[in-house]
Amino acid sequence: MAGPSLLGIVNPDLLKWARIACSMDEDTAAKRIAVKRDKLDAWENGATAPTITQLRKAALVYHRAVSFFFLNERPAAARKPTDFRQIELSATDHATPELANAIREAQAKRDSALDIYREIEESPPEFGIDIEPDTPPDDAGTMLLNQLGVTFVQRDTWSDDYAALRAWRTAAEAMGIFVMQVSGVSLDEMRGCSLALFPLPIVLLNSSDRPLGRVFTLLHELMHLASRQSALCDVVEERRRTADAQRIEVYCNRVAGAALVPDRQLLSDPDVARAGHAAQWSDEKLGELRRRFWASREVILRRLLILNKTSQSFYQQKREEFRLEYAQLREERGSRFVPFPRRIVLGNGRLLTGLVIDAYDSRVITGSALSRILGTKLDHLPKIVAELQGRDAA
Repeated sequence: MAGPSLLGIVNPDLLKWARIACSMDEDTAAKRIAVKRDKLDAWENGATAPTITQLRKAALVYHRAVSFFFLNERPAAARKPTDFRQIELSATDHATPELANAIREAQAKRDSALDIYREIEESPPEFGIDIEPDTPPDDAGTMLLNQLGVTFVQRDTWSDDYAALRAWRTAAEAMGIFVMQVSGVSLDEMRGCSLALFPLPIVLLNSSDRPLGRVFTLLHELMHLASRQSALCDVVEERRRTADAQRIEVYCNRVAGAALVPDRQLLSDPDVARAGHAAQWSDEKLGELRRRFWASREVILRRLLILNKTSQSFYQQKREEFRLEYAQLREERGSRFVPFPRRIVLGNGRLLTGLVIDAYDSRVITGSALSRILGTKLDHLPKIVAELQGRDAA
């Protein structure tokens, strides 16, 4: 049986608005909902309405609750981050639906967090990074490192790349920043994204990237936030950008590298101190420095180039080797399995996850609100709490 008609009940304007909000064209939406394009057009102009089964499928595709389509009018427009240079930095003229949804959902989670702080009558943590935009990059890197409080004594305790990522994420969240991970988005489109919304600015990291790649991206995005800029950053440095956008990207890269691999510590290595401007570096030595600083070999080599301890041609040669190697490793390994409770903590970040669970325990929000914000069922809550209290999430 087809069930009762939803014509006159489902708001056709919201069907169209939800599709556009996902940066999805009609053909793509129709294919994902498994209907013909003319049927989707008829829904959106109000000539017909979807069945309840079709509406549920549309809700999944558009990342909306089914009840959303019964509203009388569109929700208030979401606050857009300023200076969002997506078109300049993306491979396409508009974001893919996956990226558009990730950004919209991150902003919605932040709005929910602000509601919780209002309910408990507490102020959100203040953004804790204070670096003037005209600070020389090496000085800015030192300031960023000091303000995050990540020491080399602490680095000596890290056992692997994931431990490094956990520590840097924790330090950033202590600065009043939501650090979230997204999946299903190509690295070519987005390596990292910063939403300069204060309080509680957001950094999105791509879970497809290597752990040390995410560390570098995190520090890069923190510098965008320090300059009160939103940005979408991809992995293609040769992408066409305005001169000002390119200058900002180069600056943020330079600061991130300086924070990860400070000059003084790098030059304290005897081999580095002795090296000349044409020095070539073995993979073994680069690996040794990688483990000391917990930075990728590419970052290490870039810092050596900046210090005039290698040549531009050798840097470019090795950089291309690294890229081919990373691409092959991604293809061979595929997606790394991550248990569901850990995915929830990583996707939402520890700061937001802890805030929402505390609000639920204090009866400030309901179980349905917790499920909506974190994207999980209450059945998983005990394991999510255990994951949050553990040290393994990265």
